[in-house]
Amino acid sequence: MFRVGLSGALIADQDKHWEGSNRHYVNDAYIQSVYTAGAVPLIIPVTNDSDVIDSILDICGGVILTGGVDISPLAYGEEPIKGLGKLSPQRDEFELLLFRRALARSYPIFGVCRGMQLINVALGGTLYQNIEDVPEFTVQHLQNACRQAVTHHVDIEAGSYLIDALGQTCLVNSWHHQAIKDLAPGLRVTARSRDGLIEGIESDNPDMTPIIAVQWHPEELTSTIPGMAKLFKNFVELCRNRAH
Repeated sequence: MFRVGLSGALIADQDKHWEGSNRHYVNDAYIQSVYTAGAVPLIIPVTNDSDVIDSILDICGGVILTGGVDISPLAYGEEPIKGLGKLSPQRDEFELLLFRRALARSYPIFGVCRGMQLINVALGGTLYQNIEDVPEFTVQHLQNACRQAVTHHVDIEAGSYLIDALGQTCLVNSWHHQAIKDLAPGLRVTARSRDGLIEGIESDNPDMTPIIAVQWHPEELTSTIPGMAKLFKNFVELCRNRAH
């Protein structure tokens, strides 16, 4: 079967027998979404070794950058401000390297939540470190509902990659307090929430590596919302078609 790489994360083990140990992990919702879309999900461990990343990319045809903790503002030339959340500099370094290695191979890249923000930073954009400090963002973007609940609308641009799966508007879940501020060159906005926050981006040049990214968590909605499942299916098909 065709393989798609998923960027892993590190988490400190809370089990008393393994306290102090780190685990490499990806949430099961990503695994199930990729598998259901017709591909083998392959977790890429956190590493700064480009040879390791390249050896894994050799057997993949595309990459999904997964969600997670905040990206260090040092990565986009800013000092940290109050309201910044947990960071993982090791993961930042890993995913920036992974993104660039995948980009060099022209592999399709799909970013989810943090993954979308990382793509923007990697290409020269910036982030709002804490959107709760930005008065115009009035929608609740850090929902109190469960992961599978949809809590606000997103409007999608005509002619975008997203519109085929989701239509002109859709309801999404939302767990983030950071967002894209200055959009990086080579990207275009494809979706916004009703308060104007950027919710979707993609590569702006048809000759560029296909990049698709969303601010919400579609992997948590694939079993209940057909359009979210189609996002993953379309991405797997895009990867497979470019590999041939």
